Amino acid sequence: MGRIAHFDIAAFIILSILLFSMLFRRMNRGRINTTYIALLISLLIATATDALSAAPLLSITNLDLRNRYRMGISTVYFVFRILAGPIYIIFIGHLSGTWHRLKKHKPFLISFTLPYLFCLGLLIYNVRAKSVFHYSTDGAYERGSLIVVFYIIGLYYMILSVLYLIKIRNTLDKEKLFTLSMIFPLTGAAMLFQYFQPDILMEMFSYSIVAMLINAIILRPEHTIDPLTGANSYRSFTTDIQKYFRSDVPADLIFVRIKNSTALLSILGNEGHQKMQREIAELLRHTDTKKDRNLYHNVYYLYNGLYAVLIDGKKKDEFTRLEARRIYDIMKQPLHSSHLDLDMDASVCTLNIPKDITNWDDLVAFANSFHYNVPDDQVVVLSEIAPEKQFRMKNNIDEIISNGIINHSFVMYYQPIYSIKEKRFTSAEALIRLFDENNGMVSPGIFIPYAEKSGSIHQIGEFVVQDVCRFIATNDMDKLGLRYVEINLSAVQCMRNNIVTKVNSLLTDYKIEPRYVNFEITETASDFVHDTVKTNVLAMHSFGLEFALDDYGTGYSNLQRMMDFPFKLIKLDKSFVDEWEDPTMRLVIRDTIQMLKDIGKEIVVEGVETKEEAEWFIEQNCDYIQGFYYAKPMPEQEFLNFMREQR
Repeated sequence: MGRIAHFDIAAFIILSILLFSMLFRRMNRGRINTTYIALLISLLIATATDALSAAPLLSITNLDLRNRYRMGISTVYFVFRILAGPIYIIFIGHLSGTWHRLKKHKPFLISFTLPYLFCLGLLIYNVRAKSVFHYSTDGAYERGSLIVVFYIIGLYYMILSVLYLIKIRNTLDKEKLFTLSMIFPLTGAAMLFQYFQPDILMEMFSYSIVAMLINAIILRPEHTIDPLTGANSYRSFTTDIQKYFRSDVPADLIFVRIKNSTALLSILGNEGHQKMQREIAELLRHTDTKKDRNLYHNVYYLYNGLYAVLIDGKKKDEFTRLEARRIYDIMKQPLHSSHLDLDMDASVCTLNIPKDITNWDDLVAFANSFHYNVPDDQVVVLSEIAPEKQFRMKNNIDEIISNGIINHSFVMYYQPIYSIKEKRFTSAEALIRLFDENNGMVSPGIFIPYAEKSGSIHQIGEFVVQDVCRFIATNDMDKLGLRYVEINLSAVQCMRNNIVTKVNSLLTDYKIEPRYVNFEITETASDFVHDTVKTNVLAMHSFGLEFALDDYGTGYSNLQRMMDFPFKLIKLDKSFVDEWEDPTMRLVIRDTIQMLKDIGKEIVVEGVETKEEAEWFIEQNCDYIQGFYYAKPMPEQEFLNFMREQR
């Protein structure tokens, strides 16, 4: 009976579709994608040669020539079939962000490369010795005594993958870990079957199923590619950058902000604007990295005319400077789109992570505001301007705050909060922002502490409460789907004797029902002059205002003091999210959540940035999630549009 290649044909079709999909969607940049494509190509060649070795060769009548042809084809099969194992391990390494460390470990490199090199040597030896496989005088495929070596080495790479996954399991979420682990039962069973049934070629079919699972569950083209621009998505940016922060691998970023994106939208309309965004993404993507194969160049579209270019490689510093200059020159030229020549008002800034910015929160804050802080007439390198700007801001912070109050430079942003139970946004937190004419956006982390020391926090606090009351009064909260807006009260505000009167007066003046307002006070504020703060909070609660304890976990976490206050909501500090992957901290977080639930509190998790984080905290029975994974802080009008779209 001849060898049956039906499974190989099915595998070839699946792998071809996956490869075409990757190339068609331009998912061919970055270490993860390129390694996955290399895996697909290796499997495709192995599958094709496996099928060809079993195909009838009616056009070749000479039996000796036919056998030589099949020997060559089968040899190529074994070369690429075994190669898939090392490539799969490299893929795991790039996906987890740990490969750069592992490849520097010489004992591992030796154990990683020697088995494959031994296979290549054995295949060369087989040409004459025919001790691995050969074709008999009647053209039948026959195994040699050394064929078992290839199965052993295949099993060896499988075990090596298992050990690697166990070692780096804390760097991957459950979904990715499960998918990567599926190769072992699928291919193991197929290898075992084909060992005992050599005439039924189904091993490569199992590999194609694994490749399909990786594409659908791990790479997720619909999640990693922005459908409007064709660039990598914000979600992909979040995943990739946090991996760099975790692994301390240096990389360069180029941020490009089209500052007049909203004006261009009004000129072009939605369809024309989307076309323009695609064209800009293509301009950013179109570069030459062939000069250095160690360079990786990924383009992301984030939001509101903001693009990011990630550059990684041995010569990234030199390339980044040239690339930033190329982008700057392009942005200064009119863009011909929709039969119009459009002038783009763009800012370009480069930085290095983790050298210039060491964590995700600071990077997000910088990305949101850098265009206010950098000049338009040059490419700006963050390391060259940041120290001077920070010193100038802190040195003149009192004047900056004073000018902000006089010039009405404080504005309110709103960040939607997602209800897990209702599966929609039901509330929002009001966040203050200060835009200074000379310094751009000034971080609340800088101006709030100074304002509390100088006493100007009272004026800022009054502005916040009054402006949020105006927002509530001028919008139909029910139609927006909002139950309440959260407003932060500082420790200094909570101690004021007239805080109760002022708040009550504002609610009356704006004709606002107290149920639409939820005040947040920090854990440290509740400890600061405890009795005064408690008296004011209870007084405001008596006429219908609800309260939340903010940043839980940053203070002393005194349970008795917390119970003294009428807190309906407890907001877990972002530090809980940052440490959720640590096995010890997971136990602490679980116990904390359970304790808070047992005493009847509703829980909001702050700072959730990824799907994996969200899913884990949902599993812990939390009530609400707030963070960039669901929605970022937005200016008032953008927030209103967002909520209407959600409804």
